Amino acid sequence: MVKNNQGKIFQIGVLVGVVLFLFNSLEGWLFGGLYAASDPALWKEISGNWWLYNLVFNLIVGLILTLVYGIFYTGLPDKGLGRGLQFGFWVWLIGVVPGLLMTLLSMAVPEELVVVWLVSGLFNYLISGLLIGSMYQPKEM
Repeated sequence: MVKNNQGKIFQIGVLVGVVLFLFNSLEGWLFGGLYAASDPALWKEISGNWWLYNLVFNLIVGLILTLVYGIFYTGLPDKGLGRGLQFGFWVWLIGVVPGLLMTLLSMAVPEELVVVWLVSGLFNYLISGLLIGSMYQPKEM
């Protein structure tokens, strides 16, 4: 039986959340022109504490990813970095791709922007999986 170290899980989750926040911020900065080229009615105004809310959101996502990794740890093949990489890929395939396909089919978002989200999502979740896989070590009871 495996007992997880909650402190370590929390630390990994926070690190993953910060990394996701940095990558998402970089993606927004690099491809901001695609947002500006699309219909302004699609987007809320970015003002006030938006960056803080974005950071908190990414921290929550990092913690959830780390917890889910721990839950499915024994069900993932390979070990270490390989296990983390597979986890990141499955999160992307199940969590990102269907939503982006629906976005492409039902919203007036530029196709280029959907492709950017698809590629950046894959990159972000592969890196997140690698981080989690490299640091997560279950504690034996």
